[in-house]
Amino acid sequence: MVQFMKKIPAGTFLVPMLLSALLYTIWPDLLRIGGVTEAFLGGGNMNFLIGLITFCSGIGIETKSIGQLLKRHGVLLVVKLILTVVLGLGFVALFGQEGIFGISALAFIVTITSINAALYVSLVDDYGSEVDQAAFGIISIYTIPVVPVFIYALQGTGGIDLMPVVNILIPLILGIILGNLDPEFRDIFGSGVSLLIPVIGWKTGQTLNLLDALQSGFMGIVLAIVFYVLMSPLVFTDKKLLNHNGVVPMSMNAVAAFSSSFPAIIAQTTPAVEPYVASATAQVLAVSLVTVFVTPIFTKRLYEQDKM
Repeated sequence: MVQFMKKIPAGTFLVPMLLSALLYTIWPDLLRIGGVTEAFLGGGNMNFLIGLITFCSGIGIETKSIGQLLKRHGVLLVVKLILTVVLGLGFVALFGQEGIFGISALAFIVTITSINAALYVSLVDDYGSEVDQAAFGIISIYTIPVVPVFIYALQGTGGIDLMPVVNILIPLILGIILGNLDPEFRDIFGSGVSLLIPVIGWKTGQTLNLLDALQSGFMGIVLAIVFYVLMSPLVFTDKKLLNHNGVVPMSMNAVAAFSSSFPAIIAQTTPAVEPYVASATAQVLAVSLVTVFVTPIFTKRLYEQDKM
């Protein structure tokens, strides 16, 4: 089974995720029996797991490699921030909240601002370096709705709360401190990232209702194509400006299934988007399903081209 998963790009994440999504689509209350079983195999405790994998990634960051990490990953994330803010504001200016071709501004903004950090860390575990894995902590900022909320705040239609960003950074900084105070902490927690990938894959699958995703399949495919085209400058930046192989930004180019909950969260601070929450939720879920399978293929291709 393990050898089978390793043959698939990001297989240690994708296989548990797909099995979980299939089981919970058919049987939504599977293993929701309380106690230790539900805590371990149920859909909860994701914040704890994200905090733990962020801490473990921080453990692996040596202070001397922080400059290297920020020079590449920091630049890519800043480029993504600028790109998504400009595109998000531009979309609203051109098409309004209703959007175009059935794609609302809400669905568009949530999609382009998302990164599937769990898929990212699984891909760089296969095709990247330890520094790439260590970037999980700062990439996790894009797993929370702070950027789309920020875009709506710039429009004057919502507020912004930076506390979720602080919550992501604290376990990362703690891991960096401990890992540099005593390198033996890396022996204890160093394998934590690889260990947690299948668990996060399983729990991510429980947020994917395959029937809902399939019902928005066509618009999901259209939005996924738009997503890849608009995020292509990240790969260009990595290859042409940073002189790397494009694997890291391509690994970032997938939408997290958890982001399908963001439209409802954004609607709490921006009531004007409330009419578009249901459709945006289904479309973001469909895009996440498309990108979680397509991005590993693109990433593997870039990796193999670099090795030729």
